[in-house]
Amino acid sequence: MNIDRTLYIDRVGAFSFDRLSCLRNEYANNECSLCLEQCAQRAFVFQEGKLRLDAGACTQCGACIGVCPTGALSLYGFSYDVVLEKLKRGETHLTCKHTLPCLGALSVPTLSALLIDSAKPFTCHLLECETCPINAQNVVKETMIKRFEEANTFVSSLGYASQIAVSYAPIIQSSRRAFFERFKASREPRNEAPSEPLGVLKRALKASLQNTITLDKPFSFIHPHTIDQACDNCKECVQFCPSHALSYNGDQTKILFQLGKCVGCGICEAICKKEAIHTSKNSFDIVMFAYDRAEVLIEHRLEVCLTCKCAFSYKGGKKVCERCASFEKEHSDLFTLASDI
Repeated sequence: MNIDRTLYIDRVGAFSFDRLSCLRNEYANNECSLCLEQCAQRAFVFQEGKLRLDAGACTQCGACIGVCPTGALSLYGFSYDVVLEKLKRGETHLTCKHTLPCLGALSVPTLSALLIDSAKPFTCHLLECETCPINAQNVVKETMIKRFEEANTFVSSLGYASQIAVSYAPIIQSSRRAFFERFKASREPRNEAPSEPLGVLKRALKASLQNTITLDKPFSFIHPHTIDQACDNCKECVQFCPSHALSYNGDQTKILFQLGKCVGCGICEAICKKEAIHTSKNSFDIVMFAYDRAEVLIEHRLEVCLTCKCAFSYKGGKKVCERCASFEKEHSDLFTLASDI
């Protein structure tokens, strides 16, 4: 059945919230609150247990866009390609006071991709943050500074020289030039589709990577996982993974993981009754991340249970699945022979 996604999009002017892409809305085992924490206007509210956009409170500032891992938030006329084109045209300063929304709309993957794709350093101006109502209690400003630092660390780890500088000095720009910048921006083709953060970064990496690079530093947008032997192959982590980072091979004996698709939602860990799957601190191959290559997290040996005749993950010993073994133990009196009484 085809779903008309437009029925599930909340709009306020140029700002859009795709409720179907929101982890908090679609998965009971998720408690993501990043956009709520970032919004000074408290424009995200719960209605009947679902996250909605309050049209009367939203100011269309875009400060929340950079925190959403799934690209559920977007601003008409603003996209990764728009910002990249500005840098390629020779601009070296990014500020919310000309043709961009709040710089909070730029995530760590987006900032990293801009450094890689443009191959140029650039400066982000935060002077206006001091008096901006969007920056209540300095939440947005502090978040942006952390993102700039992490993006610099990430690209530096990959051997790129370009870095993001932070400035609190005013930008000197003639009113005539500013007028023509705004006029030019309004005439350029606009893309309403949100720029999925990991997608633009992976595209940038694939266009520039020369060799395999193994990184052992943790980054907020890369989430290596492991599965230990407690896994009973119940399949729930695969079924509920919203980004399809987890999958099976053909005969469902191997659980595969694609690092480049994982958004770190934690649903797989929350839903696993055996607590077998974990976010790890292991080193990772950036090529595996960029090309969505799959790795095997665990391989199961399937056997047929002697009691229920169903396939199960065999760990050794008697060929009886855990469910049947547990039932026999709890109801042992039912299996007592008359000769044993």
